[in-house]
Amino acid sequence: MISTDRAMLGESVSTGDAINRHRQYGTHVEKLDIIIFSSTGYQTKKLADNVFCYPTNSPSKLLFTSYAKKIARNLYNQGGYDLIVCQDPFLTGLVGKYLANKFNSKLLIHFHGDFWDNSYWLKDNFLNYLLLLISKFTVPSADAIRVVSSGIAKKLISSGIDKKKIKVIPTPVDLQRFEAPNNQTVDSIKSEFKGKKIIFWVGRMNREKNIPWFLSILPDLIKKYPNFIFLLAGKGERFDLVQRKVVKLNLSDHVKLLGHVAYNNLPNYYHASDIFVLPSLHESLGKVLLEAAATAKPAVASKTTGATEIIRDKESGFLVPINDKKKFISSLEKLLSDQKLAAKLGSNAYDNVLKDFNYKGGINTIINYWEEVSIGFDTKSSKI
Repeated sequence: MISTDRAMLGESVSTGDAINRHRQYGTHVEKLDIIIFSSTGYQTKKLADNVFCYPTNSPSKLLFTSYAKKIARNLYNQGGYDLIVCQDPFLTGLVGKYLANKFNSKLLIHFHGDFWDNSYWLKDNFLNYLLLLISKFTVPSADAIRVVSSGIAKKLISSGIDKKKIKVIPTPVDLQRFEAPNNQTVDSIKSEFKGKKIIFWVGRMNREKNIPWFLSILPDLIKKYPNFIFLLAGKGERFDLVQRKVVKLNLSDHVKLLGHVAYNNLPNYYHASDIFVLPSLHESLGKVLLEAAATAKPAVASKTTGATEIIRDKESGFLVPINDKKKFISSLEKLLSDQKLAAKLGSNAYDNVLKDFNYKGGINTIINYWEEVSIGFDTKSSKI
């Protein structure tokens, strides 16, 4: 596996459960070796008896691919691999394409993001235009492509990719971890903001999360429903900008930046909150929407490719056109002022995600797909 997720090396760069998920993968395979793009200073990490993470320890980002290739060649010298899994169709995809050609292994490329036919993603960074070109080079070489939502699959198919190569498998999320909070901690969070409705957001504060825009609409929401607090969990490249925006808009009484919140503590914040928001410019899936739903909280989210896979508009939450200030405010006001509606939508969200997103089932589907891709096995009769 070729990855960029340094959380598996022990770095607090994500709020996800990547380590536990990859340990689960390891229980189904003989060996899982993960090469992770990283700067210097990391150690090889053992996640399980047969699951190892190898940092590239590259002195420059420009050397990520060459260092990853070197590590992979050394690993191949110790034994072959049936399958190469790449986290994205970009630089990890380039490494995977090289290895698949050199060692005659099968290649599976993941689309965890909504990259193709996405003007918002291209505007995130001018380098994304280059990454898009790279993906057009790597994807045709893949034996299979895993995407996390049907919307991404449709875009690939419309671009000429053989639909037989594509499988939609959302990233498994252990939703049971979010159902039983620490009630004492939940009460403590609520008591800190006693008498106020709590709006919650969690993620990395990057451009695509659109937090500065969301802050800009809060003064108008305050005029209609002033009795709320907006809690943000997470950090990122725009954290300082968000801090300055809070001060500039005089929102200190209505916004609190929590910084990094440990993954094990997140369920408590979801349960303490009344509404979850996701005003992103683009989302491939939006695991946080699944987590919020697992705690029976209604969500108001931008109508991104991913959000439409999870939220049933006006049934389990509200889907709002991207950057539509008026509809975002009106949706929030409805939930803030109507407790019965919020409870109903939250209950529906809970029922829907438990039915549609099963953690163990998702793990097994991924493993079955690995076997199908690597040896062409009939997954319906597979015994893993």
